[in-house]
Amino acid sequence: MEFNILDIFKNIGRGKRLTQNNFVLGDIPYVSSTMNNNGVSAFVGNKKNVKIFNNCLTIANSGSVGSTFYHPYSFVASDHVTHLKNKDFNKNIYLFISAILNRLVNKYNFNREIKDKRLKRETVILPVNDKNMPDYAYMNQYIKNIMYLNRVLEK
Repeated sequence: MEFNILDIFKNIGRGKRLTQNNFVLGDIPYVSSTMNNNGVSAFVGNKKNVKIFNNCLTIANSGSVGSTFYHPYSFVASDHVTHLKNKDFNKNIYLFISAILNRLVNKYNFNREIKDKRLKRETVILPVNDKNMPDYAYMNQYIKNIMYLNRVLEK
């Protein structure tokens, strides 16, 4: 069943621009609009005048448009990514939804970026429970099963 992004994520917002002049090297991941390294393009020491997020998804609005990643750690986000957070989600639910959101890579591109207004109109197809609500228990178990199978196959 289709669900609007706003129905799934209660906390949505962009990072903040960090110019080269204000860039301080450090150990905090800096997530930008790259599709490499889980979106991490550098490590910064900035703690003021930046937006720090954790335990959420990011989706690239420009550059590698649509690239979606889960970040269980604290990070600084550029203004070219949007963070998507639901405090009730765990790692497995985020990973499940991240895989579905990555389809936006095919819908958007460098010339057609994901503006805030466009993102808020996006829908995702999710499994539902008997009340026609997103079946987060199923999503959680699905990812657990995949991780278990990967461990079994590695042996």
